Amino acid sequence: MLERELQALNASILETAVDGIIVIDSKGTIQLANPATEKLFHFTQSELIGKNVKILMPSPYRKEHDGYLQNYHDTGHRMIIGSGREVMGQRKDGSTFPLHLAVSEINIGGKQLFTGVVRDITDLKEAQRKLGELNASLDERVREQAFALQEAQAELVRKEKYATLGQISGSIAHEIRNPLNAVKTSAYFLLNAKTPSKEKIREHLERIDRQVAMIDNVVTALVDVTQMPEPDVHPCEVEQLLTVAMSGTNIPPGLTVKKQIPADLPKVLVDGSQLAIVLRNLIRNSRDAMPNGGVMTVICSADKSQVTTEIRDTGTGISPSDLLRIAEPFFSTKASGMGLGLAITKAIVEKNRGMIRVQSELGQGTQFFISLPTGNDAKDQPQNDAQGTNHG
Repeated sequence: MLERELQALNASILETAVDGIIVIDSKGTIQLANPATEKLFHFTQSELIGKNVKILMPSPYRKEHDGYLQNYHDTGHRMIIGSGREVMGQRKDGSTFPLHLAVSEINIGGKQLFTGVVRDITDLKEAQRKLGELNASLDERVREQAFALQEAQAELVRKEKYATLGQISGSIAHEIRNPLNAVKTSAYFLLNAKTPSKEKIREHLERIDRQVAMIDNVVTALVDVTQMPEPDVHPCEVEQLLTVAMSGTNIPPGLTVKKQIPADLPKVLVDGSQLAIVLRNLIRNSRDAMPNGGVMTVICSADKSQVTTEIRDTGTGISPSDLLRIAEPFFSTKASGMGLGLAITKAIVEKNRGMIRVQSELGQGTQFFISLPTGNDAKDQPQNDAQGTNHG
């Protein structure tokens, strides 16, 4: 490459670099500053060239800088030369911001010069602050849920629902350990990445938040199966509850959903937030039974005292032996299931004075039937449907 071309390339690199590049002499006088430096510190080149680099530093860095240069000149002992560290920069208006500084030494024509590459790390520091808050929140939530889990386990033992905790610990550990590993991976990235983009920072913070929510859901499910609160009943429209449940469920493209709901269907007198959980569980089970696609049909009917909702699928069906156990806690026909969904579903339906039953045949699909009371005075009671479903 010709010398003229090489000079043009070097000049282009300085002009287009996203990081600030500053060259000073042995006394700290600025010899060169690229456009990125102007943008970072809000000085023009004419305001920088010939000035001591200390104008870009707040105290105490400003007072210490000359001492660093003199110490290196006298002893040859390197402080940050050849490495990088976090320092504070100061803009023309006096405002400060965190930056990463990397310093290297060069000699041109026997003249000793130092090149500093600076990068604004405000976004990274903010991400680290948010991560610290999130970790503190996670610790508190884990402590709270751990206490709730201990209470739930004690209740399970008292009621003799489980032979030993060892039979369920594997499933619980699996459901909690995987999200924790994901949290740990994202935390490591945010703490150690040198130049993460804003998109990457947000991606990992959102990932941590999702995994914490998954852990919270697992522990809450364990508590709910044994400590389901008493329902706060209101007249609710089944179609509205179904809409809420469907909106919270991913329906794949190959799955067709059909509804048969009479326009004059009576309201049911239930806890809407609890029933939303029931319908979500059954809709997800129906979806999961048809991994290769199929038809899910929701049929509602009513008599004088109750509304019956049938959720029917064209999936794989359930064997007679499994059908007898599907509502048992920690029994699941899914490879990755915890076996709590139907146990919670059954508990909720019964607490809301309803009944649930299932019919299934291998290869022919499955039908779940939920019968719920209408309440003779449902039409006269306050319209709290939205309140009942928003908690779900």
